[in-house]
Amino acid sequence: EKIKCDCCILIMAVIQVMGTNSILAQSVISTEQIEMPTYPYSDPNPIPEPGKIYPYFRIDGFTDKSVVQTWKMVVMENAYVKLWITPEIGGKIWGAVEKSTGNEFVYFNHVVKFRDVAMRGPWTSGGMEMNFGAIGHAPTCSSPVDYILRTNKDGSTSCFVGAFDLASRTRWSVEINLPGDKAYFTTRSVWDNPTMQEQSYYHWSNLGIKTAGNLEYIFPGNYTIGHEGDHSPWPVDLEGRDLSFYEQNNFGSYKANHIWGELTDSYGAFWHNDQFGFGHYSPYDEKPGKKIWIWGLSDEGMIWERLLTDKDGQYTEIQSGRLFNQATEESSKTPFKHRGFSPGTTDEWTEYWFPVKETAGLKATLPAGSVHLDQEDNHYKLYFCPNERTEGKLEVSDGNKIIFTQLIHLLPMETVTGTFSYSGNTEKLSVWLNNNLLYDANQEKFRIKRPVETPSSFNWETAYGNYLKGKELERQRSYQASKVAYQKSLEIDPYFIPTLNGMAALCYRETNYSSSLKYALKSLSIDTYDAEGNMYYGLSSLALGDTVSAIDGFSIASASVSMRSPAYSALASIFTCKRDYLKAHDYAEKSLLYNQKGSEALHQKILSLRKLGKAKDAERELDKLEKADPLDHFIRFERYLNSPSSENRKEVAKKITNELAHETYLEYA
Repeated sequence: EKIKCDCCILIMAVIQVMGTNSILAQSVISTEQIEMPTYPYSDPNPIPEPGKIYPYFRIDGFTDKSVVQTWKMVVMENAYVKLWITPEIGGKIWGAVEKSTGNEFVYFNHVVKFRDVAMRGPWTSGGMEMNFGAIGHAPTCSSPVDYILRTNKDGSTSCFVGAFDLASRTRWSVEINLPGDKAYFTTRSVWDNPTMQEQSYYHWSNLGIKTAGNLEYIFPGNYTIGHEGDHSPWPVDLEGRDLSFYEQNNFGSYKANHIWGELTDSYGAFWHNDQFGFGHYSPYDEKPGKKIWIWGLSDEGMIWERLLTDKDGQYTEIQSGRLFNQATEESSKTPFKHRGFSPGTTDEWTEYWFPVKETAGLKATLPAGSVHLDQEDNHYKLYFCPNERTEGKLEVSDGNKIIFTQLIHLLPMETVTGTFSYSGNTEKLSVWLNNNLLYDANQEKFRIKRPVETPSSFNWETAYGNYLKGKELERQRSYQASKVAYQKSLEIDPYFIPTLNGMAALCYRETNYSSSLKYALKSLSIDTYDAEGNMYYGLSSLALGDTVSAIDGFSIASASVSMRSPAYSALASIFTCKRDYLKAHDYAEKSLLYNQKGSEALHQKILSLRKLGKAKDAERELDKLEKADPLDHFIRFERYLNSPSSENRKEVAKKITNELAHETYLEYA
């Protein structure tokens, strides 16, 4: 009995030592039905909206009367954070809290209050929404999207949300992942352009946080860039106001500040009254854009508190983007233009989102944790709030000289402080964790030299100037205006190749394939190897039933790296239609060498394997695709075609939960 008792004591001691780090190393995920007061929308227009969001329709019915409505919520939780996701409202992360304090680091709106703000109308405030496609709150932001839940072998859980952007026929998905042993969640976004044409490119993640509590925005940079590409100083403006503090923005109208000018991977916010903050991290090459949106502190802005919530107070948005600013048409005359989504390409990026507590401020936010360095005369106080179990040395150095060292053994959110004296230049200090840089006080060394103005002497009335106008308008889906600018360019220089290719693209988009072919051939008459000209030679010829010319065009286009993946994918598609599945498979493999995640080539490869009788190889590829991108419905369509059982048929329909399910079937048809 004594041996048994000693064993029990030993086991309990081990459990106490291992504690949360072992026992709660698995995050949990579940689906709940949650009742919330809801101000619903109604009155959908039965006719799709012509223009930039076609084939979506607008919704124009709103109310000031609430009803209690039950919403499906995906709940993800570990020992440190808890978050809620709404697959019926755009896949939005509805809110997130740090559990030891109960504080929200993502604003949780306790009412669902739809207002006419988005491209289609309905939009709700708070949480974090994902926008893909063209400028504005996306057409999917308030409607059901596809979603799948997963428990992973590493102890994390994932909720995948996604949909097609039907206006561009691109598809996006976001994996929201919560590790079992970290105080952050991540979002891994995948955006795929399976079409053979350039599409509009716009992505921003919009996260809401509360404004009360002496809020400071921790956004490194020295300029703010406006929607129109205009710029002004940051954080202190020309009037001497420190705009990094919310309360200092009590002037003028709404504020849309894209903070710019520093090579940085992170930003954050800190509520000084609460001793609590928020951190975001993503590598600069993946998310260079960062924006602060403020409704305005006058009545013009504060009225939106009542319009968008009942009791949760005013909020502000801090946003991350793939571009420097959310460019309007006026921005086209500045360096901050619009980007295109290249044909047959796939973009992927990962972001970290996490709370910060008891740091007295905030200097840097990283996946490892958050850092603040406070100074009073020659006395310094260092704060470090870890996001993960952390052991080792926390150091402060002046160049190669270590001036402070502290050994740490911390659990997530277990903030540590250290004090030291230093009489040198503060800008020479840097903070390190186990020889990894956390923070460098000399921010000047990270300033970028990129121009913020286009020279006034640039001539917009040349062939190139008008081509730029046309390309900018095309990338904003203003196709008719784009055509006018392209025509002006060709009046100046009838053989300006970029403009000829632009006209070929517009004609192809409006299904005028003969005219598209005419412009493509005119381009090739100047340069027979021009990659874009060859792509439109191939595309328009294929649309007109001339596969020989199509193969000719795509084959020569493939010589250029910029068109190689989509050209090979187009060739794979042609040979699939010809039932030459071996060639189709080979061209799909070639395409995947230059875009490993390209959905069109992946689909062609798997389809050709099935047609070649290699069912096991096809299933193996489907398993790999499902692991990486479970919302790709091709997986379930293929499994049904390979084994047409009623169970597989039900599985296809079960996973298509978005608003316009019939459009999904058409995309995969």
